[in-house]
Amino acid sequence: MANFCTWCGTALEEEARFCTQCGKEISEHVSAESARPAAFSEKRQKVLEGDKNSRDKNVIYIGLALFAILGFMLFFDSLPSMVNPVVERQPVISEPFDYPATPVRMKPAPVETRDGKIIFKLSDLKKNKFLRFDYSSGTSSLPLLAYISQEGKVITAVSVCEPCNSTSFHIKGEQLVCNSCGTTWEVNSLNGVSGSCQKFPPDAVPSVVVGDEVHIDEQAVASWRRRI
Repeated sequence: MANFCTWCGTALEEEARFCTQCGKEISEHVSAESARPAAFSEKRQKVLEGDKNSRDKNVIYIGLALFAILGFMLFFDSLPSMVNPVVERQPVISEPFDYPATPVRMKPAPVETRDGKIIFKLSDLKKNKFLRFDYSSGTSSLPLLAYISQEGKVITAVSVCEPCNSTSFHIKGEQLVCNSCGTTWEVNSLNGVSGSCQKFPPDAVPSVVVGDEVHIDEQAVASWRRRI
């Protein structure tokens, strides 16, 4: 086994009495492991301590990251629901289904006003999926729409895209689309998806199902005012 100077770590001849590098007298021959200079041991200790400090910092950073993620989750859970409250309360009249990728156009539907209600046939809605009709009061007329959401709910609303003044729409896949500006909304919730008018979807109005009829409160429609 090679011998080394205990002062500077230089390799020594087998029977050397003095170090050829630093000149120190060699009192005894030692192995490579025990002959390493004190500076090497100190450096090794610093490296080990540095690794430990780095690990400690990583644990702290990971803990802070997890705490931040938890905070964001609690914050978003505390936000109010994005579901339109009128849509949320609408009646379910069919099993869930998917609209095709090809546009489903509005179909005109007969409507009557009776006992303070605007009334159209549920069977017409089930057959055509997407209806358009007008409510007339005196000299004014307001377009309305009705469709079945993919969740099977009856959705009734004022058929106006207020920023661009369009009154016609179509359904394509999961989205309700304005025929004029191309703005899209989620067909199940009326939440905006894309386009310049997405903050103003067709304004939902409540309705109820009575037998084969869908009833909309006439006063709710007569008192409707534009949002912009």
